[in-house]
Amino acid sequence: MNNSFTAPTTYFLQEGRENLQECLKVAFQAALQQGINKIIIFTAYGDGVKFAFDLFCTRPEYAHIKLIAVTFPAGKHFTDEKNEPLPVKIADEVALLMSARGIPLVKAHLPFDSIEPGAALRTTVGRGLNLLGETLNMFCGSMSLCVQSVALACDAGYINAGEHVIALTSDTAILATAAVTRRMLSQLVVREILCKPVVLTIGRKESSPALLRDHPESRQLDGATEPKRHKRKEPKQG
Repeated sequence: MNNSFTAPTTYFLQEGRENLQECLKVAFQAALQQGINKIIIFTAYGDGVKFAFDLFCTRPEYAHIKLIAVTFPAGKHFTDEKNEPLPVKIADEVALLMSARGIPLVKAHLPFDSIEPGAALRTTVGRGLNLLGETLNMFCGSMSLCVQSVALACDAGYINAGEHVIALTSDTAILATAAVTRRMLSQLVVREILCKPVVLTIGRKESSPALLRDHPESRQLDGATEPKRHKRKEPKQG
């Protein structure tokens, strides 16, 4: 019996929504190869859900895959580069599509977000989990969103604890074993990183690092090679 397997990881040269369609392609192909039946999409405006349905879910080979959308909680505030309020919500047309197609939407407090204290308190509740989210963002700016979306979808009952699922944002996709939030640190496992940005152009304001600029011929970043994947058995639930 083989004690290892080789699987490709696609690397993007920038962060952001321009990678969305390729990220979806990687995720759906991996789902088909690995026998994954559920894909979780963390989305701010609903673009990922719309593209997933229009480009992939209508194809026979992907018809069995169920989509689950996760988004930011109501009341979360965003600002633009000028510190002006920035409205972030699922587009009405996408909300209608999701309702018509039975695609659930999870909208809840993100586990790694701190809780604002009352006037009498001087500390921020949940700061430790916030630091955990920042640690995951060393991989890329969306890694913590992928992990949190798995826990939130499990909390909502749309996936089972111990189930293998794929979670993605606009530029990052992972294959993970699900767990509810309260057991996330002991049971949730990131099995594979399917794709991610290699240059953190948004979160760290990077440009192409010297490693990529100086040796482009030695870096295969487009994931063109597709080595054979080996299916794994579902782990026993703890």
